[in-house]
Parts: sequence; C-alpha cells; structure tokens
Amino acid sequence: MTPLIQKAVKFVPEPETATWFDIGRLEDLVGQQKVSIDFFMNLPYERTAIAGQDIHGKEFALWLWRSTNYVKVSGCVLDNGGQYFPPYAYTVEGDGLKMFRKDKHVSLDDVKPVHRMLYAVLLKLQVASSGYVGAPQNTFINKKRQAKGKPALSYDWHTVTIEPPKPKLEHQGGSHASPRRHQVRGHWRTYKSGKKSWVKECWKGDASIGTVFKDYKLKEKND
Repeated sequence: MTPLIQKAVKFVPEPETATWFDIGRLEDLVGQQKVSIDFFMNLPYERTAIAGQDIHGKEFALWLWRSTNYVKVSGCVLDNGGQYFPPYAYTVEGDGLKMFRKDKHVSLDDVKPVHRMLYAVLLKLQVASSGYVGAPQNTFINKKRQAKGKPALSYDWHTVTIEPPKPKLEHQGGSHASPRRHQVRGHWRTYKSGKKSWVKECWKGDASIGTVFKDYKLKEKND
C-alpha cells in the first residue's frame, strides 16, 4: 500500500470493500479530447477508490460507487483533517450526463470542480496506476470495533502486476487445467468486426481448487 492510500483510507467508509488506486499527480486538462458517456459510466469496479494529488499538489481522495443506472461520487481533501466534498451522483439521460444531489437535479456548474477532477482521474487510470484491495487484519481491536459497527484500524494489502489486454489468439487445440477462482476487472472487449462491448467485472475459475483475491498495478504498454 502506498503512503498516500494509507493516509486516505482513514477518511473512507468501509475502505476494504473498494479497489484502491494511487494515481499520483493529476495533469492539466487543457487540450484533452472529449470522451463518450460510456467513459464515465463504465468504471472498472463496483467500488473504486482513488488517492492522488491535484494539479496544485493538494492531496485528495475520491470514492466511486457504480450502480446499474448511476455513479455516486464522494471525496475529500486530505489536508487539514479532511475537508469533504458535497457528494453527488450522475446518470445518463437522453444524450448526456445528468447530475443530482438527494434526488434533485443540479447543473454541471454545481459539481464542476469535482467532476473535472473525476475526468482527470479516469483519464489517468486508463494508462497506469497502483491498485490495492485490503482486508481487515484479524486482531482483537479490529474485531471489537467491527462488532460496534466501526471501521477497522489495520488492513492486509496485496499487489500484483497486470498488463494491458492482449489480442485474443485462436484456439490451437489441446486442453489445460481449470484455473483457481479469480476476479476479472471490468474491461472493453473488441470484436473482429471492430465493435466494442463493455464486459462487467466477474468471477471465473474453479472455486474447489482455491480462490485468488487480486489488487492491481497496471503496466505501461511500452514496458
């Protein structure tokens, strides 16, 4: 776990339920191309948590909940004990995104600073980041806090390295053993026709021979 994530998890409810990414310092959005609505709606995980620095170097945390029809955004500035952003959600209506708070529509200007930050985060997340999934440590203090509905104080974290999707090769025959049960992140699938389709996160493999819990460190294409 990176020092920035270690700092951020203290401000997030149930941090172990999210996949965490440390995206470092954000870049200025000047000159960035517009993206499709799918870019905002199809997050890699149902719960995605971000720790990073804005373009001025201020540390922040964002946590995103993806539902079937909307995405909820919350977050805070980590300096000065954590100054929380007013949460909002967005969904697709017609040909664009619509924002709302407490079931009331708001304008893009009302959420613009945080939404621009979200845009920059998602752009950077596509390239390379460090990702972590935590589990509360099996300690007396953690058990006592969880019994009272309080978050754990310590977690176990693990990291693996994955590469960007590679072209799928044609099956050449033969067979291989079924892999252990493992989680596959949400991703885009490109068909031979050129059409793209979003594949939701899911579990694959044989649970009877074990389960692999993953967090992610994305690898640059030119590595």
